[in-house]
Amino acid sequence: MRVAFVHDWLTTYRGGEKVLEALIDLYPEAPIYTLFYDRLAMPESISRREVHCLQRTNLFKRGRKLLLPLLPSAIEALALQDYDLIISTSSCVAKGAIKGPNARHLCYIHSPMRYIWDQQEEYIAGVRHIPGAGAAIRAMTPRLRRWDISSAQRVDRFVANSSFVASRVKHLYGREAKIIHPPIELDRFKPYSAAQGRGGYLLGAGALVSYKRFDLAIAACAQLRRRLVIAGAGPMERTLRAQAERLRADVEFIINPDNHRFVQLLAQADALLFPGVEDFGMIAIEAMACGTPVIALGAGGALDFIKPGETGLFFLAGTAQSLAETLSIFKPADFAVENLVAQAKGYGRAAFLTKMEAEISSLLKEPTL
Repeated sequence: MRVAFVHDWLTTYRGGEKVLEALIDLYPEAPIYTLFYDRLAMPESISRREVHCLQRTNLFKRGRKLLLPLLPSAIEALALQDYDLIISTSSCVAKGAIKGPNARHLCYIHSPMRYIWDQQEEYIAGVRHIPGAGAAIRAMTPRLRRWDISSAQRVDRFVANSSFVASRVKHLYGREAKIIHPPIELDRFKPYSAAQGRGGYLLGAGALVSYKRFDLAIAACAQLRRRLVIAGAGPMERTLRAQAERLRADVEFIINPDNHRFVQLLAQADALLFPGVEDFGMIAIEAMACGTPVIALGAGGALDFIKPGETGLFFLAGTAQSLAETLSIFKPADFAVENLVAQAKGYGRAAFLTKMEAEISSLLKEPTL
């Protein structure tokens, strides 16, 4: 059986790439097809593989948003007709890859294309400096939405990373999706040690982009005069720093911490703040693996893994005031480290691959239409 993997682009190493990194272990000889590829940005587990791409440099990393209208045609042009099984990992166009007439296509979907659905205004904000870009994107959106819906019908089976994404797949595409949560490299994370002590800070971690809503974390912590550490990197850094200065908030920014520092930050935080609507949220499971509770907005992927009073707390409205109210009643000592670590253990790599193997096996047993 000839197998190929399809991924939107390989230019940053984040949650989607970690899922791909785990999946390719199932078929060690299978090549990876993608649109853009920056080899230096990938771990050796991916870079050593056979990778086919349209662009082998990171030339279009910043300008990729402008290329969105061209990406459906680009993904359809990938030469996949000789493969028996296509496994795509998609948050944009990878699910639209065209298979051979007798092949199977399983798509692990991180999200329907948010650029054209629920996050379009944020997408447009990223190209606001280009005259006419916003109007052009809005004009092309109906066509892209039609393609997104029609291309979803090419997929033989969807696997979603959360209940939230499965519901969006059903709503937008009219398709059912099995829910298999993404894999966490649990061995990387060390549980909190009482001897080491908490650091007396709240932590916001991840890409510094608008939908992560670190602005809510800054405003809430400023109101309560709580210390906040923000770890990550991204285009919102300057805006968030300006907000912290304006509010005279006690915020420390740690840009691109290395792995050791990142794990240390997770393990010593009083809590991880998770204030945005996320498709899943691998970083929240990583925090739990360190014995750190999570304070999350009661929406999105967080509904799958937060057990109020055991692994974290929800705040109910997407406002700084609502977050501040929850923070005001939060006490780290109320959360048992062993409960948090036990919850995280259910999201290990081995369990993920076992479930994915079962889905693939089930799909291959189905008769072709």
